[in-house]
Amino acid sequence: MNSEELFIDLDDRGCDNLLAEGIKELKSAGKLKVNLKIKSSSGPEISNLELDTNLFSKIKVIQDLPDWVIIKLIMNGGKLKGSGFKERISNG
Repeated sequence: MNSEELFIDLDDRGCDNLLAEGIKELKSAGKLKVNLKIKSSSGPEISNLELDTNLFSKIKVIQDLPDWVIIKLIMNGGKLKGSGFKERISNG
């Protein structure tokens, strides 16, 4: 495990194995305490916001970003156009 975060999909049939392996790796790396955060599925939020589920899925697979980042990205898409953002951040 390369990071100190372990993402497990509880719908995955092998999630208990992933969790057990992740805990073993943390323990062998000297981590003696774990803070477990439970996050709900973003499915209902995507439906409520009427986001393009295909676009969401493609970004999730390709970029491997947290759901909330993808949701904000889709919701803000195109808002910087015409704002002069490019000129403000460029060196020339």
